[in-house]
Order: sequence, then C-alpha cells, then structure tokens
Amino acid sequence: MSLTRRQFIQAGAIACASVTAIAGLTSADPASASEDGRALEPLTDAAPVAEGMYGALVSSMAVMSDTHVDDDEPDYDGNLENALDDIVQRWDAVDSIVLNGDLTNNGYQYQYDIFKRRAKAAGLSFPQSFTCVMGNHEQMGDDSYTPEGVESLHANFLGRTNNSSVYYDRYVGGSHVIVLGPDEYVSPDDVSSTDTFRLSSTQLSWLSGLLDEDEAAGAPSFVFVHEPLKYTVTDSFPGGWGHDNSLEDDDDVRSVIFSHPGTILFSGHTHAYPDVVQRSRGTNLFVGTGSVAYAYAQGETYLADDDSYDSFGWLVRHHEQAVEFCMRDFLNHEWVSGSHYAYSLEQV
Repeated sequence: MSLTRRQFIQAGAIACASVTAIAGLTSADPASASEDGRALEPLTDAAPVAEGMYGALVSSMAVMSDTHVDDDEPDYDGNLENALDDIVQRWDAVDSIVLNGDLTNNGYQYQYDIFKRRAKAAGLSFPQSFTCVMGNHEQMGDDSYTPEGVESLHANFLGRTNNSSVYYDRYVGGSHVIVLGPDEYVSPDDVSSTDTFRLSSTQLSWLSGLLDEDEAAGAPSFVFVHEPLKYTVTDSFPGGWGHDNSLEDDDDVRSVIFSHPGTILFSGHTHAYPDVVQRSRGTNLFVGTGSVAYAYAQGETYLADDDSYDSFGWLVRHHEQAVEFCMRDFLNHEWVSGSHYAYSLEQV
C-alpha cells in the first residue's frame, strides 16, 4: 500500500529540505493601499458582520477542503464529522458547502460512501448539500495513474457528485461559482512532481469566457481549483508543497486568472494555515482553504511540522457591497481572530 502524503512526510523522506531557505517565502505579500481599485481590508471582530452592513446578502457558503475520507483514518473521519456538525449546529444557514478537493483519500467508492454517511448523520444530503471540486486524491487510486485507472476514478467522482464534467459552473444563491478540475490525462512519466493535475486548453477557454461575462456584468467570479497557482497563497513558493506539486500548466492558468482581476481563486492542497491574499489593490484575491483532516498551525508548513494538527475552513458571504471571509477553527468551534476580511465590491 502506498504512503499518504502525511505518512511520507512523517517517514522523514524530506528531511533534507531546508526550512531556513524558504523562511521568507512561505507567506504571501499583504495588500497594498497605494493603488486604485477594489481592496481587501481586515476586520477587527472575528465574528460575521450583521446582515445589512454591506447591503443585502447575495449568498453564503461554507468552504473547506482536504477531508481525505478513508476507513483507516479515524482522525480524519472524526474531524469531518466535527466540521459538518459545527456548520449545521452553530452557523447560520449556508446555501452550499463547497468541498475544494480531496474529499477522499484515493477516489474509491467506499470512501464516498463514508462521506455520504457522515453528511447524513449531520442532517445534510450528499451531494445535494455540497458543491464538489475534484482533487488530486480523487484520481490517485493506488498511485499508478494509468489512463484506465484515472478514467475509472473520474467516473466515480462524476457519478457520486452528480456532475457531468470535472469542470462546471453553477449559481450558489446569487453568486457565480466556477469549478475547475483535471480534465487532461498526464502520465507520471512525463512530469517531475508527484502530481498529474492539468487543465485542458478547452477548459481554460471556457473559463476565460465565463470570466469575461462576469467582468462585463461587474460581478465577482468565485473560482475553485484544488491545487494553487504558484506564488499566491502560503506554501505555494519554491520549496513549498503547493509550488513543487501543483498544476502542470500553471503558466496557462495564471494567464487567464491574472487577466481577470475580479476573480477570487480558492485553492486547497497544501494543508497550510488558511489565508486570503491580495498582492495589490485592484488585483485578484487568492484564498487558501486549509484542511479539515489535518492542517498546519499558523507559521508552519509541511517542512516545519510539529506533529500537531488543526482543522479549518471559511465562511464566505457575498453581500451586495462586499465579499466577507470569516475563518473557522472547527476543533474549538470559534471564529479565528485576525482572519476576518471584507473585500469591497465598490470601485474606488
């Protein structure tokens, strides 16, 4: 049986990597207030704002990733149960729970069955209560990545999530949600990383067209992809998991996203402490969605792992005048101080 990434890390296979060499590169740059355009601003109170503060509520989403459901990972299973119970019992109602990839550990049918049981126990319906994004683990299987194996695992994902494609768009409340996924086969013999995650030119053309439409309408685009763009969120810099094991066509995806500054791009995969990044006023937002199964504490990455893990997610509320981000600590059932933001939708 192949090792999971967490087991691989704990086995010491990356002990030779230098933490010091990337110490200044694990966190993304803060927003700049010196330019024109929409800006991300921190909010003092950790709890969600009162409805009406930024106009009418357009949508409300719970966003989480990397649940890694499996029958031999009781900690992961317990953290999923805890997160779903927290959302249902302690939050105001949300329009959808977005699962930003790696729902399962291998993409096997029995793992989707476990997720479905956990959702039902929390009073939710799977997949109806969720918006599902395909992660690298949904096509991992036994790590062989044969064309036939990947095709079979893709079929599992599509059948269990009631989707006709690994990329699609839908409206959650009144918000346009765009889901990206690995629709082009990549042989592991052709890549240097452990991932084979590529978006086709057809998908990128489709994405660009949707972003053009949102931009013309003056509406934000909520785009979800499991693996991050390089140089965006925590741990997507050289030496980080999200840099060295990520999108095979990073440059092509980057070109589409960066040419549409109204795009908010959500990514998981790294298990790093969640963050919201805007490099400068008027540019894209990048949101790291952390992990439910096991997340690293603030200031840590997989290269500085103290063997203790957290469980995080986001409440994302689209108001008429702003998009609000509230980080949730699922283990302690609390909103996280210092991780509450508002992104103005009014042009400055």
